[in-house]
Amino acid sequence: MDVLIVDDNEAFADALALRLRLEPAIGSVDTVYSADAAWECLGRQHPDLVLLDYHLVGGPSLPLLTAIEALPDHPSVLVLSGSQNVSDIVLAVDAGADGWVAKGLPLPDLLSAMDRALGGDLVLPPHAVGPVVRHLLAELHRKSTSA
Repeated sequence: MDVLIVDDNEAFADALALRLRLEPAIGSVDTVYSADAAWECLGRQHPDLVLLDYHLVGGPSLPLLTAIEALPDHPSVLVLSGSQNVSDIVLAVDAGADGWVAKGLPLPDLLSAMDRALGGDLVLPPHAVGPVVRHLLAELHRKSTSA
């Protein structure tokens, strides 16, 4: 799997990239530190998975996430954040994220989450499953009653 890491914490992003490059299942790993750089990279390369920091300099990365999801054959996107705020997780899922993982997640768990996201699973921390499902069901109900 080819991975793009988007995180404004350069030390964290570079360390994660170095570690991921040691994994046999990982192909290329590119690292960028801003939404603009990510968009430029996505114009040149086609990673299978984007690990996207939710809190980039300048605010949440939701506009970038929305733009990625609008691409034809878009990569899977896992939001990687130090925050576990359920409302942020719901917003990210609404914008098209394939999941949300904590920055402190042990590497085997991160690799598993990456595989699951590529396999089509919605990857969520346990405390967010109920609120996200309730939100998605409410949206489905709203759409079905307004049709």
